[in-house]
Amino acid sequence: MDYKKILLFGSVAVAILGMAWFAWTIIYDSMTYAVYSNDKEGIAMKYPKGWKLIPNPDTGAMVAMVKPKENPLILFQANWNISSTRLSVPLTLDQYVTAANAQVQFMFKDAKATASPIKLSGHEGRQIVYINNEEGGMVLICYVFIYQGSAYNITYMDFKESYLDPKKRKAITDVIRSLKVKF
Repeated sequence: MDYKKILLFGSVAVAILGMAWFAWTIIYDSMTYAVYSNDKEGIAMKYPKGWKLIPNPDTGAMVAMVKPKENPLILFQANWNISSTRLSVPLTLDQYVTAANAQVQFMFKDAKATASPIKLSGHEGRQIVYINNEEGGMVLICYVFIYQGSAYNITYMDFKESYLDPKKRKAITDVIRSLKVKF
């Protein structure tokens, strides 16, 4: 057995693993977060540190988390919103998603929607992704669950290109997985 070859192979393998770990850390773990918590609503969720937290914005949401403008000419800012709506009639999750989908499709006429089941802080929910495929199009991701007659909506909106970026998609996943609901 040639120990020099084994030592060389081991050194190269360790170097490759070290570079891979370093790249992973830089690319995927560089995002830092703050935490939004609302004890009255029993909900908490992290959001990217440095984003502006707007309690009770004009949209009717309980909170909006808004990305800072990268330059003053940008009109749209990526954002998260959390809202709850008391349902006037009992609806199943699928009935609510169908009704909400009709409203979103009205606003985003050319958007393609895909829905999938998701667990949101232990609750059965749906993730609906709307992507407008036009150049400069938008993506709207709605996370929905129903609890004791109220529909909870967590939405994320950004440019389609941002959603297609693996680093940003991981950050979106990190945020929604951080959701904590205490009822």
